[in-house]
Amino acid sequence: MPRKNQPLSLPNPVNSNPAHDAEHVIYVAGTGGGKTSAVKYLGLVPKGSQAVFFDPYRNYAGQKFQGQMCFGVSVRSEFLKTLILARKRGKSFKLAYVPRNGATSEELEFFSSVVWALGNGRASKMHVVIEELASCAETTGKLKGKAGELLRGGRQYGLVIHSIFQRGQEVPKTVTEQSSTWWIGAVNSMSDAKWLADKKGLNINDIAALTSAKVNKQKIGQPIAEYLLVRDGIGNVEMNRLACAQGDHSP
Repeated sequence: MPRKNQPLSLPNPVNSNPAHDAEHVIYVAGTGGGKTSAVKYLGLVPKGSQAVFFDPYRNYAGQKFQGQMCFGVSVRSEFLKTLILARKRGKSFKLAYVPRNGATSEELEFFSSVVWALGNGRASKMHVVIEELASCAETTGKLKGKAGELLRGGRQYGLVIHSIFQRGQEVPKTVTEQSSTWWIGAVNSMSDAKWLADKKGLNINDIAALTSAKVNKQKIGQPIAEYLLVRDGIGNVEMNRLACAQGDHSP
């Protein structure tokens, strides 16, 4: 019988700093909507930042992220050691954890526990990108464990969480309630568009009219993702297009 991984005994983050702004980001769109391209190219994860990725499908590991190579690891002890050393150096890095068991709640909790322990309100901010969140979260209510802690308390320890998923109805409300910036691409159904419109006070027709990178590639030969970028404040909405192949904005 396979031996279960034992829970890690890790310290809490240090140097609480409530002065940090709320910067958590959501990326939501259907398959082929351009979510991962938005993470890579939009700049919400800054070029010279410290960034760590929960990367079950290897969207980042072994590739350059804004000019910097993203190193991928699957061994838990190696991930822990590498992230500790990277944080101690205090310089820009891109590190991906590629879970051996795929996108599971147990793997996400391990990743979140390590990241949470290395939060530091007086150090450089660390951007935390979580792919396939809905596959890992087993509730649409409160997100528990260290994954929930990242969303609720990460801000004051310099942790900026970037959550990526296809349908908002399938993720814990902790994620949607704690994220101040929403990147919205083309969704799969009117029910998805309605949910987003209700949550962010948007016109449902504006969401429904968005065209995905997948569809544009078929129609015009270019993977251009149309999107809305919604920030804090009433009416603070930007409509734009992202050329996913090269990462620039298309007219």
